[in-house]
Amino acid sequence: MTFRFIPTAVITLLLVVASVTAKASSVATDTWARLLTEEQRQTTVNIHLNNASVQDVFQILADQLDLNLIIDDGIEGQSNLKLNEVNWVDAVNSLAKSHNVFLHLTNNVLWVTRQPQDATAQSGLAIELIPVNFARAAELAELLNTNHQGLLSEHGSLSVDERTNTLLINDTANHVNRVRSLIAKLDKPVKQVMIEARMVSLKTNIAQEFGVRWGASSTGLTNPETEPSMFIKGMRLELPTTQPAATVGLNVARLSDDLLLDLELTALEQENKGNIIASPKIFTANQQPAYIEQGTEIPYVESAASGATAVQFKKAVMGLRVTPQITPNDHVLLDLTITQNTRGDTVSTPTGPAVAIDTQEMGTQVLVKNGETIVLGGIFQTLELNDDRGVPILSSLPVVGHLFKHQQQQRQKRELVIFVTPTILTGSE
Repeated sequence: MTFRFIPTAVITLLLVVASVTAKASSVATDTWARLLTEEQRQTTVNIHLNNASVQDVFQILADQLDLNLIIDDGIEGQSNLKLNEVNWVDAVNSLAKSHNVFLHLTNNVLWVTRQPQDATAQSGLAIELIPVNFARAAELAELLNTNHQGLLSEHGSLSVDERTNTLLINDTANHVNRVRSLIAKLDKPVKQVMIEARMVSLKTNIAQEFGVRWGASSTGLTNPETEPSMFIKGMRLELPTTQPAATVGLNVARLSDDLLLDLELTALEQENKGNIIASPKIFTANQQPAYIEQGTEIPYVESAASGATAVQFKKAVMGLRVTPQITPNDHVLLDLTITQNTRGDTVSTPTGPAVAIDTQEMGTQVLVKNGETIVLGGIFQTLELNDDRGVPILSSLPVVGHLFKHQQQQRQKRELVIFVTPTILTGSE
């Protein structure tokens, strides 16, 4: 193997007139040329040579791009060239083809060889299909193409069949095995989390009747000063809160006995002391948001400047948005956002009446054990109720019926309490 360095005087004797310009050109798509920069691939040359050594010509061309040059022993011959505004890659390829040699580029070194570099490996190039089961093949391909150093050979390539979620690798067996091994480590199923929510509307007087106090302390706790609790004595529930009640708007507590919770909530509903508004279950992947909404969409007419009208809708819903993150010790970090949107006053606008939406929104982040229930409270609403009472039959008599009945209007304050239970699902579930 010979290293060729051509003195300046020799280049002059070869009657070389060379210039380099960078402009758009049709560039060969050889694998080795892909390792050049875009500017290098777009370079054009002007060279006039008579009876020049092929080794000298390769050296001249390599100098145009400041490349180092290595030429195998035994590569000899003469060349006559007259190139005007020819793309550099095309010029080098033409010279290599005319002398039946091969080109390779590694670390800014242009190799000119009699045989393809790693000929046995080149002859062993094959397309391998690697199905991706759990991840998106396109995302893995982007990751591998961005950080592929050492994974693919100089001649290797990686593409995606999005229809079948499959990676297509064209490379030697060794490099294919490297990629296959890495994909096996990355293509893992993401853990799933089941989010079970129970949305309960409680009368506020139940707090006194059952001893419900957000942020109260107890003699039954190991440290009453640092472990405030919510107690529902009649329900036999002890729910430690994270902050004193006087300082929180969104109250948070924990509960570990899920079965007991269901029994007590059912008892409350049967005694007409609370209503289970909804109890949905949703499934989501680790670190993926999930949300629950319940309510109505309020229609209103919107008028355009042209006089055209259209019916639009505004949401008046109660919503819960949860993003779970599973920790290495199988706890779940929950990002929780609660919204309560109710219909407000109807307001006049230049394009017609519109409905105002009264919004309450609160958020928190809490770490819970797998299967543990987090309790969220502190959202209040006031209901106006009409209570009609009367003596049966007599209250329905004409004229005198009103003497035997009584109508009472009252305001009832209720608290929305939401129980959220995250459960990590295993592969068998």
